[in-house]
Amino acid sequence: MCGIAGWFSENPNYNQEHDLQILKAMASTISHRGPDGEGFYLSDHVGFVHTRLSIIDIKGGTQPMHIQDKAFSITFNGEIYNYKSLKKDLIAKGCTFHTDSDTEVILHLYQLHGWKGFNLLRGMYAFAIWDRRNKVGLLVRDPVGIKPLFVSKIDKSLIFGSEAKAILSAKKFNSELNESALHQLLNFRYLPGNLTLFRGIKQIASGTVSIWKSNGEFVEHNLDPKLTSTTNSPLESLIEAVDLHCTSDVEVGCYLSGGIDSATICALTKRTGRNLRSFTVNVGDDPNEAKNAAITAKLLEIKNHCDSVPSSVDDLSSLIKHLEVPKINALQVSQLAKATSKHVKVALSGLGADELFYGYNAHRIFCKSYQLNRIIPSILSRNVANIGNFLLERVEPIQWTEAQRALHMLGASTQWSRVYGILRNLWDSPSMRMAIYGQRMLDSKLPNAFGVLDDLWPNHSDPVKSMMMFEWKNKMVNDLLWQEDRVSMAEGLEVRVPFLDVEFSSNIISMDRKELMPNGKLKGYMKKMLTNVLPQSILERPKSGFQVDAPTFVTNTLMPLVNRWLSTEHINHYGLFNPQFIENILKQNPQKWLRWHFFMLYLMLTTHIWIAIFEDNQ
Repeated sequence: MCGIAGWFSENPNYNQEHDLQILKAMASTISHRGPDGEGFYLSDHVGFVHTRLSIIDIKGGTQPMHIQDKAFSITFNGEIYNYKSLKKDLIAKGCTFHTDSDTEVILHLYQLHGWKGFNLLRGMYAFAIWDRRNKVGLLVRDPVGIKPLFVSKIDKSLIFGSEAKAILSAKKFNSELNESALHQLLNFRYLPGNLTLFRGIKQIASGTVSIWKSNGEFVEHNLDPKLTSTTNSPLESLIEAVDLHCTSDVEVGCYLSGGIDSATICALTKRTGRNLRSFTVNVGDDPNEAKNAAITAKLLEIKNHCDSVPSSVDDLSSLIKHLEVPKINALQVSQLAKATSKHVKVALSGLGADELFYGYNAHRIFCKSYQLNRIIPSILSRNVANIGNFLLERVEPIQWTEAQRALHMLGASTQWSRVYGILRNLWDSPSMRMAIYGQRMLDSKLPNAFGVLDDLWPNHSDPVKSMMMFEWKNKMVNDLLWQEDRVSMAEGLEVRVPFLDVEFSSNIISMDRKELMPNGKLKGYMKKMLTNVLPQSILERPKSGFQVDAPTFVTNTLMPLVNRWLSTEHINHYGLFNPQFIENILKQNPQKWLRWHFFMLYLMLTTHIWIAIFEDNQ
C-alpha cells in the first residue's frame, strides 16, 4: 500500500531540477501513505512519484519500477493477491522477473496482453503506467473502487494522485470549492459519481482504464474481470478470499467490532493457522460494542487489543485535511486506525458485508415500503402524505423532521429512486435551499439532487436490488471506502477488505435478493452460510452501531467548534449557509429524532474548516 502521483505531459521536454522539485512537493503531501521510502522517475512526457509502505518484497519492491530497459514503467498503490499464480504463468510464457513483488507482475501482464491483461488481477489497486515505446500513459483503478485515484486535465496534459492534495501541490491551479459538489455532499453525505469538492479535479471511475496519448488524445475502457476461482459455494469463495488477503511479508491483524462481519473475517483468518491479533476501540453509539468484541475474541480464542479513546476533536482539522471532504463518522474510524497502527502495518476489515447481504435497517424499511405499495393504492398514499405534511408543517417547530420525512416517503410511492433518496435524507427542494443556504450557494448553479440520483439509479425490477446496486457503486466507494483508505493511510496502515474481493462479491451480487434476504430478514442468507463458522451466540446478536449519537455529540463535544466555525463572522465571510437555519437547530433540545439536523451542523462546520484549509490555505 502506497501513495502515487505524477503527470503525463504533452510537452516532451522536461527540466530535471525544476520538475524534480515539483515531484518532491507532490510526494510530501502523500508521504503519510508511504512512510518507508519514496522514489521518482522523470522522462519525456512523464513524471512519477511513489511513497512506499513496505508489505510485499520489502527489499526488492521499490518503485517506480521498470522493465525492458525502461520501456514500461509503473507507480502502483495496492496489493495483487493472486500475483504468485500470475507470476508462474508469466514465467511459463517467457517473462523474466527481477523481484518478488506483485508490482512487476502488473508490468509483465501489460507487456504481454496490453491493458486487457489487467482483467486477470485480483486485488485492490490504482496505478499509472508509462509505455515509452508507444508514447502512451495509463491510469487504472480496480473494479470495486477500493483504492482512490484522482486526476486533473490541463490543456492536453494529465496530473494524477492518490489524493487531490498531490495534484494541488503541483501548483498548476488554485484550489476552489465546487459548490455543485458541495450541494450533493450535503444531500447524499458523500460525493456520488466521480466528483470531488475541488473544481477541476475528478476521480478515475472504478474499474476504468484511462489511456492518454502524447498528442493529447484520451480514451477510456472498462475492466471486465476474468473470474477464475474453482470454489463451489459462496462460503468456499469467502474462505479463499480471506486466505488470499492474508498474503503479506509482515504481520496481518484484524479489526474486530461486536458484530458478525468482522467476527467472520477473524474466524476465517484464524483458520489459516496464523497467530491472529484483533483490534477494537471503545467508541460508537452502542455501549456494548467493545464488550461484545471482547466476548467474540474469547469465543474465537484470539487476542484482542481494546483501546478506550476519549471523545476529542482536537485533530478535526487534520482529519478533514486527510479526508479532503467533510464526512460523517470518520472520526471513530480514524481512532480505530490510529490504535491498530501501533501494533501492525496490515489489518483486515469486515467492510462490505452489510452492502452485499442486505444488513442495514434501511434495507428493511425500503423493503417494507415496496411491500406496502403492492397493497395500498398509490393515490391513497399520496393523499395521506399530503394531508399529514400539511398538518405537521403547522405544529412542528423545525423543518424535515422524522415524521415529515416518513410522510414524504409515503407520498413518493412507486417513484423508487425518490423513496430511497428520502429514506437516506436527500432533502433538495426550492424551499429547503432557501432555508439552508446562504447567498453564495443560492447564486450557484446547483443540480437537482433527486435528478442526480435518478441518473445513477440502476434499472432493476426489484427496487430493493436497485438500492443495493446503487449503494455498491456510490456509497460504498465514495463514503465507506473513501474514509477507510484516508484514515488508515494517514496512520501508515494498510486496511484490506476481503468481502469486497472481486470474485466473491461478484458471486453474491449475482444472487437473487430474496435468497439473500429471505422473508425480509437482514443477512438471512449470510447467517445461514456461517452456521459452522461462528458460534450461534454471535450470529444471534442484534446489530450494533459504530456511529455517534449526533445531537449528543454536537452538544457535548463539538460546541466549542460550533461556536467558532459557525459564528456569525464565519457564516457571513463564507456565504454558504443561512444563519437562521443554524440558530433554529441550536434552539432545539438534542434528541435522536433531530439526528439529521445535527449532522447538518457537523457538515457545515467541517465545510468551513475545509475552506480554511484548501481555499484560504490556513
